[in-house]
This record gives sequence, C-alpha cells and structure tokens, in this order.
Amino acid sequence: MKRWNVRQIAFYGLGGKRRTLDFDIGKVNVITGASGTGKSAIIDAIDYCLGSSDCKLPFFVRNHAIAVAIHWAREDADLIVGRNIPKAGSGTSQMYVRTGQNLTLPETAEDLEGHTNRETARALIETAFGIQGLDDEDAVIKGEKGRASVRDIPPYLFLSGDVIISRGTLLHDLNRPEKARDIKGSLPYFLGALDQATVLAARRLRQLEAALAKIEREEKAKRRSQTLLTERSMALLTQAFDVGIFPDLPSPEASDGDLLGYLGEIAKKGISSADTRDSDARAILEEERRGVVSELQTLRRKRQLLKQTLSEATGYETAVYGQSHKLRLVEHLKLGDGRCPVCDAQNEAGLAMAKQIRESLNIVEKEVLVVDTIRPGLDDHSRQIEAQIKTRYGRLEDIESQLSGLVRVDEDSVGTGSLLQERARVVGRIDQFLETTAKDFQTSVADTTALTLEIESLRDLVDPQSRRERLRDAENLISSYATDMLGELPTEMPATNSRVVFSATPNVSLIEPTRRAALAMAEIGSDQNYLAIHLALAFSLHKFFEDIAAPVPGLLVIDQISRPYYPKGGDEKRLQEMGKDDDQVAMQKIVRFLFEETARQASLQVILIEHAYIEEDPEYVAAVKGRWTKASGMKLIPTDWPIRP
Repeated sequence: MKRWNVRQIAFYGLGGKRRTLDFDIGKVNVITGASGTGKSAIIDAIDYCLGSSDCKLPFFVRNHAIAVAIHWAREDADLIVGRNIPKAGSGTSQMYVRTGQNLTLPETAEDLEGHTNRETARALIETAFGIQGLDDEDAVIKGEKGRASVRDIPPYLFLSGDVIISRGTLLHDLNRPEKARDIKGSLPYFLGALDQATVLAARRLRQLEAALAKIEREEKAKRRSQTLLTERSMALLTQAFDVGIFPDLPSPEASDGDLLGYLGEIAKKGISSADTRDSDARAILEEERRGVVSELQTLRRKRQLLKQTLSEATGYETAVYGQSHKLRLVEHLKLGDGRCPVCDAQNEAGLAMAKQIRESLNIVEKEVLVVDTIRPGLDDHSRQIEAQIKTRYGRLEDIESQLSGLVRVDEDSVGTGSLLQERARVVGRIDQFLETTAKDFQTSVADTTALTLEIESLRDLVDPQSRRERLRDAENLISSYATDMLGELPTEMPATNSRVVFSATPNVSLIEPTRRAALAMAEIGSDQNYLAIHLALAFSLHKFFEDIAAPVPGLLVIDQISRPYYPKGGDEKRLQEMGKDDDQVAMQKIVRFLFEETARQASLQVILIEHAYIEEDPEYVAAVKGRWTKASGMKLIPTDWPIRP
C-alpha cells in the first residue's frame, strides 16, 4: 500500500465513551442508513482533522462528543491526528499529531498524544503526506501568493452531497470563493506540473526580477535627471558665452563630462576671464531654432506619408495572407499526379483546373514574398523617422532653454547696467550648480550583468513552456481516463458516448458524438449525467495521482450515489424500492463500477455513505461497515452519550 488510507475514526465523549468506525484498507467501505444518523459527518470529521479552521460537525455531534481522531495508515507507517471539538463556534487551534509504526487510537480523549497548535500540525501532516519543500512561507506556487498545503487536498478526497450531482460545482469547496483561488492555484502542483526545484527556482526568479525592475526604474529616473543636468549645463554655458566669459556656444553633441568641465574652468577663472564676445548668441540660437523647426516639419510630413503607406500595406498584407491560407487548403489534393482535384478522374478539364490552381498558388506565393520583404523595411524606416523626430524635439527644447537663459541675462543686465556684475552673477550660478545639483547626479551606474545572467539561468530552469506541456499532458491523460470511465457508467444523452475534456482551470466539458459540439457542465443536464461525470473525474484524478505518486492520500469519500434515484430523506432504501427498472439497473452498474475501479487502482480506498442497501450484490453486502437504520437505532454518536455541559 503506497498511499495513505483511513484505518479508523474515533469520536470521544464524556466518561470515557468512544465510538470507533473501522475501515478496510484499499477497498470499498459502505455505511448505509437513514437520514439524520450522522453519516455525512464522516466527511466533516476527516476535514476537521486535516487542519480546517472551521468545525462543520453537526450540532448533535458537538453536543455529545468532545474530541475526534483519525488513524491514517500507509504500509508500515501510521499517522494519528486528533482534535478537540468545540461545543459551538469555530474549530480549536489545538491539535494532536503522532507518527510512527504500530500505532493505535487511544481509549480516551485525554490519552491523545502529540499536542501542538494547528499550524504546526498542518506542517507535520504535510510532511507525512509528502507535501515537501514548500514549508517556506514565501514559496509562491498559487497565483501571486500562498502555497500548496494539506488544506488543498480535500477537493480530491470528498464527493460531498452538494457536489456529487451539481451542475455548477466540479470539486469539493470549489463553490467557496475563499477556497476556489487556492484550489486553482495549487492544482498544477498536485498534477506534477510543478516540483520542488521548480517552485524554489520560481520564487528566486520572482525576487530577482523584482530587484532588476527596481534597479531599472532607478536608472530611468537617473536618466531623466541627467537630461535636466544637460539642459542646465547648456543654459549656463550659453549665458557665459553671452557675457563674454566662454568663447563658443556649447555644442549639442558635447557629453555631460565635457559640459561640466567647461563650467569648472569658468568657475575657476571667475570674472577675470577675457572678454570673448564676438557674435550675437541669441541670433545664432534663433537661426538654429528655425532650422530645427523646419526639419521637424519635414519629418512630420514624412511620418504622415509613411503611416498612410503602412496602413495600405497592412490591408494588402491581410488580403494576401488570407488568399494564401485558403489556397493552402488544397495542397493535399496532389495537383501534379494528372488527376482532376475534384472528381479524381484523368481528363483534360481536370488537368486544366489543377494547372490554374498551381498558377494561383505561385502568384500568391510571390505576393507573400513581396509582403515579407517590403513590410520589415517600411517598419524600420518608420522607427528611424520617429527616432529623428524625438532627437530634433530634444534639441529644440535645449535651444529654448538656452534662449530663456539669455533673456534672463539681458533682463538682469538692464537692471544692473554693469557687465562685471552680470559676469559675477553668471559665475555665481555656475558655482552653485557645481556645488549642489551637479554633485547629486555624479552617481555610478549599477552593474546588472550578474543579476541578468542569474535571471536567464533561472528562466531556463523554470521553463514556463515545459510547465505548460506537463500540465497539458496531465489534462490529456485525465481526460482520457475520465472518458473511458464515463463509458462504464449509466448516462443519458448527450453524455452517452461523449468524450470528456478536463482542464486544470479546473473545468470539465463534454464533446458529444453527433455534432461534436463542446458542452459546458450547465448544458448537459440530468442528475444521472452529473453523477457519472463527477464519479469519472474523481476516480480519474486518483488514477493520475497514483501514476505520478502525487502527495494526495488514496481516499475517496462519496456521499450517496443513489441521489438521482431515491427521494431525499427517509430510512435505508432497498433496490426494489426504486420506481423504475432502469434505475435499478443503473444503480447496480454504478456499484459495480465503484468496486471494479477501486480494485484496479492500487491503494485506493473508498468510503461510500449511502441510503441504499443493495442486498442483491454480495460484494456490496460484504463491504458494509454499518447499517444505521431507524429500526436499529444506531447512529454516528450513540443517543445514550451524556450531553456536554
């Protein structure tokens, strides 16, 4: 036995009371009986002992039982998980976990061993089940946050009453928004699309990508600041030129280092610099400004014409590729074998038609070649025009800044009337700029080479494409298993002979055989169909879990397969009480499927909670572990147990 099964479930009451349910390992176990006897609470008890934050045990159980314990078994290993039952409200945070060999459930609740808190208990159960390598709270594998845990396996263990014939809920708890996200996020892990190394690599990759993005944002901010540095340096040098302490207008091609060097020389010489004024700075800049504006107008006209050309090319490209796609459909007709592509006969008309098709293909192929050759050139030219426009706009802004600086100098000159004072004012601005603003920008550029190399290496390891392929392979296998199993179960149209398509979203649709239409769950109809689909999917998932040794126990608890055939409530039912012969045959067919499929899957255990007692099936009768009928008075919790204070 390679997978975990439930050997026993024990409920503890006051005064040393204990109610024990025994189950066979790797087989079908049946508990039948009337409604209201506590059969469905078996699911709630197992879920509660898997570390649920809520206690969903019914009132009668809470009112009489003080604790519950589950004895899990796998080969020679044992796992006992116990938990106190609150009389009301949410579950307690205290649990009991014990692992080892040859363990047995204690006689009383006070004898439960391995006292711990819920979070530690979950971690211990995860280790036992094999959910390993994900104990780091930052190990992200579901969506944007969270991690696979023991709380993500109940959807594969329980076919509860609200799910088994549901048209809208595929898995246990998938209809709860707070649970749905975790189920969807962790399913790829349980399907084997993610492993420990991939998870840890993905976590490291996200951290490094975030760090690189932060560095790139900071570098981008520095570049924006550097632009301001350039503009300010150009403006100050222009002012220095205007008052005669710098010989030339600064070149727009000069580097920031050169510009700062010129400013440093001016600051060092001060107002004692020789008068270098021999031309009108404003006139020079105005002339350059007019030239830049003219260039921009020409470039904008070119851009407009190019946009029109690209638009027309796009339409032509679409038409050509459309024709090519249509003509490619006839390539399988073997146009060169001398036969008519329509009637497959050898005649002149057919040969002429084949010739025309080949000629059309040749023409379209040439047109496709033209499109593939010319379109990239147009795109490159468009990018070049845009880059030139951006560059010229940048130079225009620099000129405007320089002219503004000259206007400011002229205004100050009018106020002071002294060239020396204006020189002193400009030198003062340069000194202040070099001492403050320029120093702020003198920061080293971060070297991201090592970071980038590690990111590329991790991307190769994580390989999203490989993950998608593994997930697709899992989906295909489960779909194939479910299709075969659906064929063994009683169904009605359109489910009969349909193909099951499973996706890890998770979702199921059927491809019906007549029109090959894809049908969503809500479109299928019939409780019998929904029962068959849920059973086929549940057993298919467990078959796949067995194939890949997934960390999911080999347990499937099914709450009443007879729901489509018996009315709700009432006492235990016999097969003859079904109104239709077809329903009796269908019920027997489902029972046979449960036993045969459980036998085919190694270490799979089924606990069937049922109203029906199928005495016509000897194997079913032998699998019954309890008949809680009204006549017997038996229940999950005996009625003579004392009420908790």
